[in-house]
Amino acid sequence: MTSTTEVNRPIIVVVSGGGPVGLTFSLHLTMMMGKHVKIIIYEGRWFVDQQGKIRWQGEEEGRTRRDQVVTLQDHVIEQMPEYIKEGLFQNINERVWPTSRNIPIREVEDRLFDLIQPFVRSGQIELITENLHEQSECLIKGNFDILVGADGSNSFVRRYCNIQMISEGLEYACGVAYNIPNHVPSSEEPLHQALNCILTISQTRYLVNSSTSRRGYLNIRLVQDEYNELQNRLEIFQSRKEPLDLLDFNKCPQSPIWTIIRQGLHFFKIPSNYVFRVVPIEINVRHASIVVRELRYEINRNEQEIRKHDEKKYKTALVFLAGDAAMCVHFWPGRGMNSGMKSAIALARNILRSCTINNSINIRRPFRFLDFLDYEGFMARLRAREQQGRSLRVLINPIDISVEASYYYAHLNHCYEKYTKNLIRKLQETRKRLEANPEWPHKSRLITDDELQFASKCIEPQAVAQLSLANPWPTREMSGVEVLAEDIFPYDCKKFLPAPTVTGLSLQRPPSTMIRYSFHILWIIGDKKIESIENLIKDIQNSQNTPTLSTYTDCDYEMTIVKTIEDAQQWIKTNQELIQKPHIRFKVVTRWKTPNDKAAIDVIRAIRSEISQVSVLIWTNKLDEIQAALEFPNVTVTNKKFEVKEFVGGKQEAQWNAGCRVSHIQNNEMSSHTSSSSNFRTHDTSRIPSLKPLLLWIVRPENDPKTTNEIKKNHPTLEIIFKSTYKDAEEYLNKNLREIQEREKFITICQGCYRKEDKYFTDVAQLFRNLNLGTKSLGVYTKSKTALLEQKPDPPKSVEIFDELSGLLAFINRHLKD
Repeated sequence: MTSTTEVNRPIIVVVSGGGPVGLTFSLHLTMMMGKHVKIIIYEGRWFVDQQGKIRWQGEEEGRTRRDQVVTLQDHVIEQMPEYIKEGLFQNINERVWPTSRNIPIREVEDRLFDLIQPFVRSGQIELITENLHEQSECLIKGNFDILVGADGSNSFVRRYCNIQMISEGLEYACGVAYNIPNHVPSSEEPLHQALNCILTISQTRYLVNSSTSRRGYLNIRLVQDEYNELQNRLEIFQSRKEPLDLLDFNKCPQSPIWTIIRQGLHFFKIPSNYVFRVVPIEINVRHASIVVRELRYEINRNEQEIRKHDEKKYKTALVFLAGDAAMCVHFWPGRGMNSGMKSAIALARNILRSCTINNSINIRRPFRFLDFLDYEGFMARLRAREQQGRSLRVLINPIDISVEASYYYAHLNHCYEKYTKNLIRKLQETRKRLEANPEWPHKSRLITDDELQFASKCIEPQAVAQLSLANPWPTREMSGVEVLAEDIFPYDCKKFLPAPTVTGLSLQRPPSTMIRYSFHILWIIGDKKIESIENLIKDIQNSQNTPTLSTYTDCDYEMTIVKTIEDAQQWIKTNQELIQKPHIRFKVVTRWKTPNDKAAIDVIRAIRSEISQVSVLIWTNKLDEIQAALEFPNVTVTNKKFEVKEFVGGKQEAQWNAGCRVSHIQNNEMSSHTSSSSNFRTHDTSRIPSLKPLLLWIVRPENDPKTTNEIKKNHPTLEIIFKSTYKDAEEYLNKNLREIQEREKFITICQGCYRKEDKYFTDVAQLFRNLNLGTKSLGVYTKSKTALLEQKPDPPKSVEIFDELSGLLAFINRHLKD
C-alpha cells in the first residue's frame, strides 16, 4: 500500500485504558498504519520501576491484579496478525472448549504488554502511567485527533462525553479464585477439564473457568439476599483488616453463603486450602446509547488575539468507545473478552479505511463522524448478538425459584433421591452431547458414570436440589451466526506490518512515585430538603468508610455540601490552590434547579468560570428538559443512584472488584490425620507453633560453607535449607507451600543462572508469582551483576541483585532485622 498525506504528520490517537482492549486496538492500528499514527495510552495500573521500566503494579505496589480466566474464541484470534497470535499464546495454549482457548486475563495483559514494547521503543506508541482525567493536558488543549475509551465499565471517557448507559438488568454473583500447585497429594489433584466442562454446562448455579484445571475462578450465581449476606460477611473481615479463612468455622461458620461457596468447591473438587480470594460481583448488563461522538474544543489563544478577532475558534475530534466502556455483557456465556477484542479490531480497521483512498493512506483532518457510521452499526449488531442473544438468556432464567425450592424439600429422603437422579441424568445428557461434538477437544479423556455420580455424592442434599432444579446452559438458544469484524471491515491479514526492529535500550524514565489520589466532591443541594438526595449522600459516605466498598484502595475521599451557586463559587475561590493540585480529583454534583430558579446551565457556567474543565453531574429525573446542558463537555446527567456513585468514585467496576483475601493457618498435626474426602477442616489456631525465619538457598550446600557459617553466627534462629537445582527448589516450594505462606520471615537466594537446566533468576521470580509468593523476599547472588543484566536487562522489581558478599549479608540482615 502506497501512502500520501495532506498534512505531513501522523494521526494522534489518545487511548484511555491499557488493558486487553486498549492494547489490542493499539497493536492493530499501528501494525496497519505504521508511521502514520502516533498512539498515547493512559493506564493507571502501570508504574515506572527503579530501572526506568514501565511495569504492571502488583501486590508490592498495593494493587490487586485480575485473577479471572477468560475464553478467547478462534474466530476472534484468527483476525489477529501472526505476531499477536504467536506472542499471546506462547506460554499457555490450552483448548478447553470447542473453537476456543482458555487463558488467564493476567497472562493476556502481560503478553500484549510485552508485544507492544517494540512499538514503544520505536516511538510509535507512548505509555503514560496514570489514568486519563479531566485535567490531563491532552484534554485541556485538545491536541489529538481521536480519543478512544477502552477504560472499562466505569469509563471516564464515556462520562466525560456524557454518553448515557442503558441497563438491561442486574444479577449478582461471587467469584472464588484458586491456585492448585503442580505437586499435591493425589487426593487434592484437580478434575480433568473435560469433567469441569460437563459439570459447568449442566446447570447455571456454578461455573468454573480455569487454566490447566489448576488456576482459575469458581463463579457462583447468587440471589440478592445471598449477595447481601456475602457483602456483610466480607465487610467484617475488611473492617478487622484480616483475611478470611474458609477452613476456620469460627470465622466462616456454616451460614448459607459460606455453605454455598464450600459446596461449589466440593462439586468441582477444589480444595479450600488453595483458595486465595473471594470476590462479590454485581453484573449490570448495559450498553452505551452511542459509541461514536464528536467533541469540539476551543483553541487556546492569547488575550491580544482574542480582542483582535473577537470570536472563538474551535477544533473537533472524534471519540469512540470500545470494550466494556461501550457494552457490558454477562460473563456467564464467556463472551466479554471476545466482544471487547472484536470492537478493538473493528475500530482500528474503520480508522484505517477512513484514511485510505485508492489504496493509499491519505489523512484528512478533521475526521468526519459520517465515516464511522459502520462502526456504530457494527457495535449495534454486536450488542444485539451478545446482550439480547446471550446475556439476556441468562438474565431471564434466574435461579431464585430453584434456590427457594431447595430449602423446602431437600432434606426429605424421597426428594433427595429424585433430585440426585435428575442431576445425574442432566450430567449424562451433557456428556453425551459434548462428546458427540466433532470439535470436542477431550476425545482422549472419556468421563465415566462413576465420576458423574461422585460429583453428586460429594455435595449436601440442598446443593443437589439446587443443581437439579437449576436450568442448564441455554447453549442452543445462544448458538448461531457470529458478528464478525471482517464482514464489515475486510482486511488481508498478510498486509499487517512487522513489529519494528529497534536496537538499544528503551528510554529510561525516572521511577514512579505512587500518587495517593484524593477525590473531593462538591454537592450543591439547595435550601429545600430532599430526602432522596440526603439518603444518597449518606449512603456514599458510609460506603467510603467501608473498606470493601471503596472504589480506590490508593485514594482519600472528601465531600463538601453547600446550598447555593454563590456558596459553591466562594468555596472554590477559597480552596483554589487545594483543588488544582495534581493529586486532587475535583467534581461537582448539582440538582437540575437550585435556589433562585437557576438552571443547571447557570451552575456549569458559574463553576467553570472559577475552574475550567471541572467534571459536573446533574441529578434530575427531567432528562427531556436538560438537553442544552449536554452540549457542554464533561457533563453527566442522570437520575440513577448507581451512576452517581460511579461518578463520585464510590463504586468499582463490578466484575473486577478486588474482593477479600483468603489465608489459611494450617495445623500440621491435624493435617496429617485429615480425611482425603474432605476439602476443609477445623483447627485450633492457639496450638500452632511459631515458625522460625527460613532461608531457602538455591545452590549446592558445599558451595560456600564460610559464608553459611557467618550467616548462622549472626542469626542463630535462622533455618537454612539448600536446594542444588531449580527443579529441586520448585519441588520443595510446591510441597511446603502452605507452611511457607504462613512464615512471617521467608527469604530466598538464588544464582543468576542454572545453565544445565536453562533457567535464570527470572524463572525463579516467575515461579514465586505462580505460587502467590510474590511478596516474599528474593535475592540473586551472582559473580557479575553487570554481565547478568546484559543477559536479562529487565529484572523483576521484587528481585535484588548483588555480586559482593557485603551485599548478600546486608540483604539477609535487612529482611531479618525486625
